[in-house]
Amino acid sequence: MALRAAKVPMRISPLKTYKKTLNNKGFTLLEVLIALLLIAMIFLAFPTSDTVKAHRDLVSTVESLNRSLQFAANESILRNSVVRLRISLEKTPVEYTVEYGPSGNMPLPDMPEKTVKSLAEEKAEKDKLSFIDKQFTKVEEFDDVKVELSEEVTILGVASSSQKRLLAGGEASIYFYPTGEKDAGIIFFSTTEEMAWLEIQPFLSETNATYEILDTKRVAKLEDVLQTRMDEVYKEWNGK
Repeated sequence: MALRAAKVPMRISPLKTYKKTLNNKGFTLLEVLIALLLIAMIFLAFPTSDTVKAHRDLVSTVESLNRSLQFAANESILRNSVVRLRISLEKTPVEYTVEYGPSGNMPLPDMPEKTVKSLAEEKAEKDKLSFIDKQFTKVEEFDDVKVELSEEVTILGVASSSQKRLLAGGEASIYFYPTGEKDAGIIFFSTTEEMAWLEIQPFLSETNATYEILDTKRVAKLEDVLQTRMDEVYKEWNGK
């Protein structure tokens, strides 16, 4: 369910409204109580200023990362090289950079989907990732700039067609190619009350952002709600 930021009307003091009503119209006590109840319900229907700010921070973070995706796509074509948006999920707050590789369509090693691996498989995967990392350099515009998130916003996880699984830690990357193609991907964000995800299309320039209010009434831990919902959305996205 998409959440739209709404203008918050100026609040009228219930006490002042109560006094004015009594002086001007002489309402009965029952009518006054009903009026106060309606006013309270109206106030509850509008989000608090903290909620509005958290939502704006969430939207701003999603839009900022989306602009970085567009920048990476353009850089790949201009440089005629593979470019990636690299997200450091282990850092607090999370950081991301744009990096370019060698000219042409550099083939990426195939990464296994399985999450349970032997020591030998883990070493082989680390060697592949190290080989890839050595071929990339930060784009000049991002070299001295650390893109940091609002304290209200967290990047929960990243999945892409190249890494073949949902990552909630470590380093995650979305790759772009000089042909205009890019990884299919999905990036998850959250605040304490809301969750969002940004879907990246492999052959289209547009992306899709979805915002959803969290239902935390039935679960004690926010982390459980976020993990469950993220897994549900990822499974649906991965099955498309």
